[in-house]
Amino acid sequence: MELARPATPGGIIVTSHKSIPTNLRKRNFSLSSRGLRKAIEHLPSLNKRRLRLEKYVFLSIFFSINFTLIYMSMYISKFYWILLPIYFLRPLIDVVEILTIVIAYPTRRANARQPKAPETLENLVYLLPCYNETYTELMNSLNSLAEQKHLDTHNKAIIIVCDGRCKGKGMTKTTAEHLTQDVIERPSITLAREAYTSWDGSQMNVEVVQGEFRGLPVFCIIKEENRGKRDGIILVRSFLHKFNLRNTKPSAGILAPWFLAQVSDFLIKVSMLSVEYVVGMDADTRFDAECVLNLIQTAREGEQVVGVSGYVLADFTTSKPYSIPYLYQNAEYAIGQHRRRLRQDLTSRKVTCLPGCCQLLRVIESTCGDEILGQFGYYPKEKDGLFRTIQSMMSEDRDHVCLVLRENADVEIRQCLTARAFTSVPQSFPVFLSQRRRWTLGPITSDVLLAARKTTGWVERLAATASTLDSGVTLSMLLSRWFREDFDPQTGMIFFALDTFRNIWNLSIVFMSPRSLKEAIQYLIGVVICNALGPYVCMTVVLYSLYHLDDFRWGKTRIVIEDDSNRKPHSYCITNSQVA
Repeated sequence: MELARPATPGGIIVTSHKSIPTNLRKRNFSLSSRGLRKAIEHLPSLNKRRLRLEKYVFLSIFFSINFTLIYMSMYISKFYWILLPIYFLRPLIDVVEILTIVIAYPTRRANARQPKAPETLENLVYLLPCYNETYTELMNSLNSLAEQKHLDTHNKAIIIVCDGRCKGKGMTKTTAEHLTQDVIERPSITLAREAYTSWDGSQMNVEVVQGEFRGLPVFCIIKEENRGKRDGIILVRSFLHKFNLRNTKPSAGILAPWFLAQVSDFLIKVSMLSVEYVVGMDADTRFDAECVLNLIQTAREGEQVVGVSGYVLADFTTSKPYSIPYLYQNAEYAIGQHRRRLRQDLTSRKVTCLPGCCQLLRVIESTCGDEILGQFGYYPKEKDGLFRTIQSMMSEDRDHVCLVLRENADVEIRQCLTARAFTSVPQSFPVFLSQRRRWTLGPITSDVLLAARKTTGWVERLAATASTLDSGVTLSMLLSRWFREDFDPQTGMIFFALDTFRNIWNLSIVFMSPRSLKEAIQYLIGVVICNALGPYVCMTVVLYSLYHLDDFRWGKTRIVIEDDSNRKPHSYCITNSQVA
């Protein structure tokens, strides 16, 4: 289908896959005012009363178990053999993981796979979802993509998905306005009605902006209404897979056929006949100059490598470099990625999380096919309980990977510690809690599924079980520390030895992670803060998350405000020659 030509000097086009009645031609129309005037976060229709009842039932069980364990801790000699396994499980698993890393690392290094450069260099698409990010955040992210080194001979393009028209606190423009007016160079704007079917089943109108950013071709999709980050990820991954199969198994899937043709034309014009990798990042993240190269090099180690996780640290340029929030979160990020995720990479090569702010995904059936995206894009229904709803609404990064690993036993998900990305971290405790609520509830559901899955290895199953149990008894574990001195000296020494071993490992990361003296000092101070405050922060996060168990909003992480009420939307004039 031939695309319409610009109707105005600004390059505004109107397209539709349905015929437009004659009486509507040459008349002005605009996008729905719902999408323009209010920053409304889209949420599914749920049985809130039933979910709230489930939450209170769960909280009753949670507090009953924890207070029972606290009572038992007061009489340790009587309940010694019941409490001991609970107390020991988490630190013991941590030590096992650390020892596994220490043993497996030299073996992997000695038998390292060599990246194999393909005969034809891979084509890359950078995927950048955004919501209500500021102009500065957008520019930091896009500049870091434009400044990637050693990729000049690769064909590259940026696809931006803007999830509605929203403004954050203090913003004078919506993120969509920044993209169309300030960021994308030489924009050509197209209004596309019913361009694709969103994950909730509704037909979505979008505004398409094509242009460039520092020489990189840009295809920007601005949704008329908010549908969440997961919806945008599904849209782009589905399109890229359909684009690769257009000559062998042509299918539009969730995209309208004419919209698939429009996006395909964009890629073909920039000399892409297929897309091998989609590199995902968040709009509050910036990549190190060699981040993408290192992700690709890891993926080149074998065709079975279908995903690669980058190494995410706190961005000191967006906060005070020696503030407690920055130091704590930077150390926490480093410790987390040098334990469970590194152990997964060195042993099974099946990392169970690809962080949305830094990831590479191979565009193939096992990652972007209709079956896997259909499961990943399950939209919660009113009959669904809390567990199923949380799985669908939170932690999309981990949910997708766990589904891929469940359905494909032979694939590998890797971690690349040299692919560095720097992300903005919360600077206030309420925003921190709001962010961690999503990061806590989503992984808990994933860990439960990993622990119950028959194909999960025994080490991974133990780690998932320990992580889930640790969240469930975090209150009693912290408060029962007061009674641990009642243990016999031998048991007390074992606890001390396990804690000391973990602390030594956490400190030793300073020799693997920082690349300057300043980074080393920041990390060491952060580790001290983590050791002192970590248990209390963890308990607070878990309690906050459980109290908000039935709240599926983004919360204070991304506060949005209403758009200007007197804003005049774009007007489009349709003529016979412009009807697709």
